[in-house]
Amino acid sequence: MLISYSMNPVIRHSIALVACMVGTGAMAAATEAAGSQSQCMTHAEAQALMETALPGLLQGAKQQCSSVLDSDSYLLKQEATLSKRFRQESETDWPKAKAAFERLGGSAVADMGDAGKRAAIETMVSDIVSQKMKPQSCEIVNGFLPFVAEQPANKIGDVSVSTFALLKKIGKVGRILPFDICSGD
Repeated sequence: MLISYSMNPVIRHSIALVACMVGTGAMAAATEAAGSQSQCMTHAEAQALMETALPGLLQGAKQQCSSVLDSDSYLLKQEATLSKRFRQESETDWPKAKAAFERLGGSAVADMGDAGKRAAIETMVSDIVSQKMKPQSCEIVNGFLPFVAEQPANKIGDVSVSTFALLKKIGKVGRILPFDICSGD
């Protein structure tokens, strides 16, 4: 991945965090499990899904890293607080995330209430991150998480989706998201 050290440090750290945790293919695998086809999402929908997934990303990272990091590490000590904050911050964009999740999940999620859908997103992402994130990434994630944590959930979601779209466009990575960003968005 091309991360320039001349970039704004917050953006650089956001990109690295997302690459370490989401680069595992968590969202792709999660929606694959729901049997979805590749679809086109607006940038706003993808951003909202990413915001909603942030607590799951952190929970999965904490689970994977709990045996690797010291008990006083930032990730292990702050995950619950950050997850709660990101959950609250993502409320505003929940309608967009919900619509996107319903499209991706189809009939498998149709009968779930809002709380069930949010829990499903978090649980799927957490489980996949905890299984696929490499333990070698734990120190890296823990090191820059404090910088990323200063940002609101919508900014993290926006930077993440923009980064994935850019990297896919320039051919530096394969498929990360289980959907394409609609052209013109």
